[in-house]
Amino acid sequence: MPGALRRLRVQTVSYKGTAPAITDLMGGQIDFMCDQTTNTTGQIKAGTLNVYGVTTRKRVPSLPDIPTLQEQGAQGIRDRGLAWPVCAPGHAQSRARQAEAALRTAVQDPAFREALAKLGAEPVSPEEATPESLRKLLKAETDKWGPIIKKAGVYAD
Repeated sequence: MPGALRRLRVQTVSYKGTAPAITDLMGGQIDFMCDQTTNTTGQIKAGTLNVYGVTTRKRVPSLPDIPTLQEQGAQGIRDRGLAWPVCAPGHAQSRARQAEAALRTAVQDPAFREALAKLGAEPVSPEEATPESLRKLLKAETDKWGPIIKKAGVYAD
């Protein structure tokens, strides 16, 4: 992570969604926010939000003028958004399998893929659309970010 970002001191403000966070950002109650392009593409394209960069490895096709943070020298910041359907504990396995099957079908649908691309999102492959794949990804992300978060003293409210 670049030195300037390591020295940046911020206070976490938790929100119950993007809408109230953007309201506070636009109203000057907070200075900046980080969010997914799926939540903010409309405001970005309308010019009501200024964007410094995206955390993905390459530029988002629907927002080609927005550089990656890596392009701007932040070599340690590369990430991808994650949205996954989940079931509450205690759900019947048959319901979980139905959700998995629906996800596998959706990620193969060109219209679904195109709709996500317009929002700056890229769906996983059908092979990745499994509970086991999600478990592996979450473990890898925890192993990657856990030590950084602990060292920075960041905690969830």
